Amino acid sequence: MRILMLLSAVLATFCNASYDYYRLPRSIKPQHYNLRIMTHLENPKRLIFTGDVEILLRIIQSTNNITLHAGAGLNIAECNTGVQLFKYHCNELIEIKSMQRQPIYNFIILHFGQYLQRGQRYTLRLRFWSRLGQSMAGYYVSSYQDNADSCCKQYMSVTQFEPADARNAFPCFDEPNFKATFNITLGHHAKYNALSNMPLLERIPICERQNWLWSTFRQTEVMSTYLVAYSVNNFESYVSKNHKSRVHFTTWARATTIEQCHYASEVGPRILCKFEEMFGIDYPLPKMDQLAVPDFSAGAMENWGLITYREAALFYAEDATSQMDKQHIANIIAHEVAHQWFGNLVTMEWWNDLWLNEGFATYMATLGIDKLCCQWHAYDEDMLDNVLAVLNTDAYCNTRPIHQEVSRASQISELFDAITYRKGAVVIRMMHMFIGDVAFRKGLHCYLQKHAYANARQEDLWLALTEAAHECGSIPLDLQVQTVMNTWTLQKGIPLIQVKRQYLKNTAIVTQQRFLLLHEDHAYIRPEQSVAENACWFVPISYATQCSSNFMATEPQTWLRCSAQNEPVPVQLRHLPGDDEWLILNVQVSTPYRINYDSDNWELISKALHSSEYHRIHVMNRAQLLDDALALAWSGLMSYELTLELLTYVKQEHEFMPWRAALDQINAIYRIIRYTEVFEEFQHFMHHLLAPIYCQLKGMRNDRNKDHHVSHKALITKWACRLSLKDCVERALKYYNRWLICSEPDSTNPVPVNLRSVVYCTAMRHGDGEDWTFLWHRYRNSSLASEQRVILLALTCSHKEGLLERYLRIIYHEQSFIRKQDASLIFGAMVHTEVGFDVARDFYFKKFQLLRKYYHLNTRELVGLLSLIAQHSSSQEDYQLLRTFINSHQVVLQQSSSRSLLRVLEQVKVNMRWRQQRLPEFGRQLAMLNCD
Repeated sequence: MRILMLLSAVLATFCNASYDYYRLPRSIKPQHYNLRIMTHLENPKRLIFTGDVEILLRIIQSTNNITLHAGAGLNIAECNTGVQLFKYHCNELIEIKSMQRQPIYNFIILHFGQYLQRGQRYTLRLRFWSRLGQSMAGYYVSSYQDNADSCCKQYMSVTQFEPADARNAFPCFDEPNFKATFNITLGHHAKYNALSNMPLLERIPICERQNWLWSTFRQTEVMSTYLVAYSVNNFESYVSKNHKSRVHFTTWARATTIEQCHYASEVGPRILCKFEEMFGIDYPLPKMDQLAVPDFSAGAMENWGLITYREAALFYAEDATSQMDKQHIANIIAHEVAHQWFGNLVTMEWWNDLWLNEGFATYMATLGIDKLCCQWHAYDEDMLDNVLAVLNTDAYCNTRPIHQEVSRASQISELFDAITYRKGAVVIRMMHMFIGDVAFRKGLHCYLQKHAYANARQEDLWLALTEAAHECGSIPLDLQVQTVMNTWTLQKGIPLIQVKRQYLKNTAIVTQQRFLLLHEDHAYIRPEQSVAENACWFVPISYATQCSSNFMATEPQTWLRCSAQNEPVPVQLRHLPGDDEWLILNVQVSTPYRINYDSDNWELISKALHSSEYHRIHVMNRAQLLDDALALAWSGLMSYELTLELLTYVKQEHEFMPWRAALDQINAIYRIIRYTEVFEEFQHFMHHLLAPIYCQLKGMRNDRNKDHHVSHKALITKWACRLSLKDCVERALKYYNRWLICSEPDSTNPVPVNLRSVVYCTAMRHGDGEDWTFLWHRYRNSSLASEQRVILLALTCSHKEGLLERYLRIIYHEQSFIRKQDASLIFGAMVHTEVGFDVARDFYFKKFQLLRKYYHLNTRELVGLLSLIAQHSSSQEDYQLLRTFINSHQVVLQQSSSRSLLRVLEQVKVNMRWRQQRLPEFGRQLAMLNCD
C-alpha cells in the first residue's frame, strides 16, 4: 500500500515540449537497462503493474536534456525519488529542472541546469505504474477458464511490444536502433511462473510480501526494446526431447491444453537446427521458450528467446487437427524462428525497412519447412501463393512500395501487410534465383556476421549480395544488386510484360509497363501523382519454348533494363522457334510480373494445355498462365473467348497449384456474379469444370490412406459444395447428421478431420436453427483452438439472417466470450457468404460506434473491415453508400492512412467496371460453352 501511495503521485499536466520531431534525438544512446516489474494478478479489479528502471546512458553529443518514450497510460512518479539522474561511478546526483510530456510522439523530456558532457555516462532512474492493458498491446492481461474449474476465471500477463509498445510498459528509448542489454527482474505471487527472454537465474523471496518472489533473469544480448518480453502465468511446460540441439527448448501453455503442444515442441528445435545450418551462425541464446497466449492479436511474435503465439498457431491434436493446420503451425514456428537471425540478431535500422525482418522470415520459413518435410511441397506452393497474392494486391493505384517512409508511430502498424510479408518474400526469392544459391547463401552469411547485434538498412544487404554474386560470377559485373532491387522496393506496383513475337524472324520484342486494374480510370490517384509515375523495373527474363522446355533453368537469359531517365528499354529475344511452337516467359514464376502475349502465342499455349503433353509445361507456369489470362480478361486486356477456352483445359489438370490459381481469380467473379441472372450459367459451367477433379480426388470420401493432396481436396470440395454439386452436398450433410445423432458429440466426431470446414459450412448453409445451435454448443465445449476456429467460421455460412444478426451481437458484446482476436476473422468470413454480406455490411454501418469502442479506436482494424465489404460491392448504390459513409466519418477513419480509404473506393470501382463492361461478354461466352 505504501508503494502504491508513493507511485500514485502522478504528473497530472505537462507542458508541450519544444522538441517536435517524431524520432528521438541522437545525442544520447542507452547501453543497459535494469528493469524491475511487479505484476498484480490476484484481484480482477486491480490488475496493475508497478516498476522501476535504471538506464545506463552514454552521451554522444553534449546536451542539457534527455528525451525518451513513455506511453500516455504509463504514470511516472513525480516525487524526488521518482525520477533521478546520476553521474556513473561517482553517483553524483544531477538536478532535474523540469519534466515535460510531448503526447503526440509519447516523449518525456527531462531538462537539466547543466550540460551532460560528450563521452560521459549517466544512470537515469524512473519509477512508474500502470494498469495492465486490455487491448493485446504493451504489457497486458489475458484471461481464460480451465475446463476443470470453469466457474473460476484465471489471469496471466504477457508483453506484445512490436512495433512501438514497450513505451507503454516502461520508460525507454523505443526505437529499433537504440539497442541495449537488459537485466529483467519480475515480482509476482509464488503460485505463478515468470518467463523472460533469458533463462531464470534465481527466485528470491520478497521479505515484506508473504508468498511473493523476485524472479531474476540472466542479462540479455544487445537487443531492441520491441523484442523485450516477459510473462507471469500459472502455465505448465513441456520440454522438447530433441537432443541434437544444444538449446534448451520449452513450450508453455494452460494446464488443460499442454498435451496439444507436443508437435510444436518437436518442430521448434528441428527447424532451429536447420536454420543454424543454413545461415552458418549458431543461435546465440541458451534457451528458447514458446508461449501459447489465450488472447493474442498477432499470429505470433518473435521475441528473442521467448516466442509468443496465438493458441491456434501452436496447438495440434492428432485426431482433431487437419493436415492443413498442421502445416500452418509448422510454418508459423519456422517464421518466428527465422526471425531470431533476421530481426533479432540483425535488426532493421528503422521501420521503413520492416520488410528486411518480415519478408526474410516469410521466405526463410518456406525454405526451412521444405527441407524439414519435402512431401508438403511447401516451397513451391507457398511461394506461388505469395506471388499470386502480390500480383492481385499490387495492381491497384493505391498501393505502396515495400520500403515505406514512416513519420509517426501510428503509421508503423500499417506496414504489417501483404506488401511487407508477401511481396518482401517474393522479391527475395527473385533475388535468390537471379544471383544463384551459392551467392545467396554466401551473401547472407556475410551480411549476418557483419551486422550481428546491430542494425542494418537494405543497402547493406545489397552490398553483401553484390560482392558474393560478382565473386561467383552469377550476375554481370556492370550490374549491382541494388540497381535491380531498388526498382522493386522503392516503387510501388508490378510490371506487365508485353511479348510480341515476330514469327518470320524467329524473334520477340519484350516491353514493360505498370499493370493497373483501372488502367483507363485515374480517379483514384492522388492529384500529385501521375498514373505511370515513370515506372520501370529491372526484370530478369527467363523463358522456355516448346522445343526446349527446360523449366529447371530459372537463371535470367536476358534483362529488361531501365535507362538513366528510368524509362523502360525494350529487349529482343532471338533464335526462337517457328510459328507452330509456344513461348513462355518467367520460368517457375521466379519474378512477380504479369505477361500478355500476342494472340497467336496464347492460342499455341492453349493448344498445348489441351493436349496430352500439357505436363511438359511446369506446374507453376501452368498456374501462372491461368492467373494471368483471367486477370488480363478481368481488366479488359484479353478476350473472355480466349481466356475461357484456355481455362477449360483444367478438366484434365490433376495438380493443386493450377487449380489454386484459377479458383482464386474465379472467386473475384463469383463475388459479383452470384447476385446476377448469369449465376445459373456460371454454376453450370463450374460444375462442368469441377466434376472430373472432384471424382479424381474421390470427392467427399475420407482418404484414410492420405493418397491425395489435402489442400487440393479441401479446395475442390469447398467449391463443389458452395456451388451445390449434388454429391458434395449430400455427403457433407450425411457426415453432419451422423455427428448430430451421436450420444456424446463432444468426444465422438465422425466428420473426417480434413473435411470439417467444408462439412460444417455446408450443413449451416442447408440447415436450420437446430443445426446452428448444435454446432454452437460444440464450439462452447471444445478445448482445441483449431477446431474452435473452424466452427466459428462455419457458423457464418447460415442462410438465416436472424441467426447471423444474433451471431454478430454475440461477437461484439462487451462481455463476449468469443475472443477479440477472432472477431475480425469471423466478420470477414460472414462478408464472404451470400446472406451474410448484407447482414455484416448493415451491422457495420448501423453499429459503427459500437465497433469503434470494441476496437478501442483501432482505425486500421475498422478500415480493414470496410475493405472486406468493398471486395463484395459492385453497384453504383454500393459505391455511393461507401463514399457517403467514409465522408461522414473522416475524422475517425482518416486516423488510418488515406491510402487505405482510397483503396476501398478503388476496389468498388474495379468491381463496378467489371460488372458493367466485362460481365456481358463473360455471360455470352459461358452460354456458348455450356451449349457445346
